[in-house]
Amino acid sequence: MRISGVWFLAITLLTLLAGLPPLARAVEEGQLQKKDGRWEYVPSEDPGLKYLLLKGIITQDEYDKGLKVLETKERIVKPNFNIDVNNGLNIRVGSKFLLKMRLLTQVRYSYSTYNDAWGTVGDSRNEEILGGQVEFRAFKRQSGSSQFTVPRAQLQFLGYAFDPDLRYNVSLAMDSTPFNQEGGNGRAALQDAYVSSWHIPWATVQVGQQRVWFNRALISSAATLTFADNMMVQNVFASNLQSSRDVGINILSDEDQYKFNYAIGIWGGVGANLARDGTSVSQRVLPPTGGGGPSSGTTRTYNYDTRFLSGELMYTARVLYKIAGNPGYGQGDILNSRTLQSAIGFGYAYDPAQNYLSAIRSDIVDRSYRQAVARAMNGRLLGGGIYDFQTYETDFIAKYQGWSLQAEGYYRHQRVRNKDAGTIPFDLSTIPTSPLAVGPPVDLGQAWGWYVQVGKYIIPRKLELAVRYGVLDPSTKQKDDLTKEFGAAINYSFDGTYNNRLVIDYSNITMGSGGRAPDRFPFENQPGFGRDLIENRINVQYQFYF
Repeated sequence: MRISGVWFLAITLLTLLAGLPPLARAVEEGQLQKKDGRWEYVPSEDPGLKYLLLKGIITQDEYDKGLKVLETKERIVKPNFNIDVNNGLNIRVGSKFLLKMRLLTQVRYSYSTYNDAWGTVGDSRNEEILGGQVEFRAFKRQSGSSQFTVPRAQLQFLGYAFDPDLRYNVSLAMDSTPFNQEGGNGRAALQDAYVSSWHIPWATVQVGQQRVWFNRALISSAATLTFADNMMVQNVFASNLQSSRDVGINILSDEDQYKFNYAIGIWGGVGANLARDGTSVSQRVLPPTGGGGPSSGTTRTYNYDTRFLSGELMYTARVLYKIAGNPGYGQGDILNSRTLQSAIGFGYAYDPAQNYLSAIRSDIVDRSYRQAVARAMNGRLLGGGIYDFQTYETDFIAKYQGWSLQAEGYYRHQRVRNKDAGTIPFDLSTIPTSPLAVGPPVDLGQAWGWYVQVGKYIIPRKLELAVRYGVLDPSTKQKDDLTKEFGAAINYSFDGTYNNRLVIDYSNITMGSGGRAPDRFPFENQPGFGRDLIENRINVQYQFYF
């Protein structure tokens, strides 16, 4: 018996030294559990209950019931969640709930100089809309600009609930623009709000307000840009001609799993935080009254009293073929890929029945809708009537050992369905009748553009140099309206990720001030109309992405 006991102790010690649990893990009073690389004895019985049982004060059944009560209480009291920091603050509860909170902040200093054409001719094609639908203006620059801004401040809540494959994403944007016409800078606005099902990897479903899976430049997160901002040509060819977001349903494959991928979406087509009822007309006529009311020569309509075109939707489709590896959508090869990562994609968007204001000034379209169109540099379309847009894009990306190449081409068919929406003029006295004010009819034609961007990490995962060049023709049947943009950037990552970066970039933007546009004929008579508007811009931006 003594020899057997010695052998048993020897085997147990050898097993513990090998890092494996002993042959008999459970003992009468408790268990041996491994914690922080060491085995510890953890009692599984309550000593008070055990004492009462041994003294015969309680029966075995009473002891078992008491032990179950204590075990239940321990499970309730013992935390079933953990908190950690990994690309944001992560809160996990069991295996069926995750909340990840992330904060993106960009602080920027910008310095720009402008040529004299900005002060004499200005931009009357893509101006911001300040007031009613008839206020088309020429935006001019009399001097250079030097300013600090916080262009992006965003808070994101994402994760899963009930099931790891049932995911959600709610994001708030407190972004700022240099103009701040509505006093909205810094106000929280809903950016993303969608729920997605990833139960079927080749047919995931996302429902709500989200990023439209159409062109590569706008699929990429603003946090992963090599430059401080997108190029003008990249923003102009948004699927809805406004921004990267819309409200709808998107069905797509999991691009991390498959070589060939697709995305099909149905959307409202009028941008984020808006439905088609925001595009309306005025049809009820107020008769001339004279006296204290409108003068007898004025006929007005009730503003914003009729909704139409609300039954039409936007449709998008995208296919992606990964030639090698998985390049993703982040710009630059920050991962310093050891093998080639390359893909090619094609996109199509059909956005019909877009009310871009009638030349007879009968429409009272939502102001935020008009301003979003102008902010994306599609303002020259305003006043042209009801459009049906079809946009095509193709893109290519490659990454290898710190090198990156990204290129994209666009074409948009701009069909005018109706120039005046068949409605009654808003105010007869405001409709220009003189040939000097009206001019001949305007036919913009179609739009096309392209860009190429090349980058190289001089210090892997730290220091990147990049250049880019893009061309935009917003109206093929007009002249003196080409936009050409050249940019160079240097960015430094303090931690080898996109989270903590400094970006310094330079842009030379040459934009033609010419090209006719609906309802803006008087600007075309100004001396120098058609000259190039030239801006030289330097951005210094720090990005904090927690």
